[in-house]
Amino acid sequence: MRIQGRRLHPSTLTERRILKALGTDELRVPRRLNPFAVARLVKKLAYGTGGNLPELRSMLAKGKAMPVAPDMPPVPALPDSSSEPRHEARAA
Repeated sequence: MRIQGRRLHPSTLTERRILKALGTDELRVPRRLNPFAVARLVKKLAYGTGGNLPELRSMLAKGKAMPVAPDMPPVPALPDSSSEPRHEARAA
């Protein structure tokens, strides 16, 4: 695997097949995961020395943006300063 920041690119055909099984050409690793550890896991999967594809898929799926949970309170909206008239103090 070639690591460029948080993006992983396959360097062999077997690694490319693993990424295709995940549904992508390159892999973007979430910030909560170590890209080097994910690269090692993909390499193990590619060469058949260990790893678990469904586990890797679920690990990466947790990093995607989740919708806001309904039990969380809504974010308060700040008042728009352009909608209210400006009160400027004028010196006479």
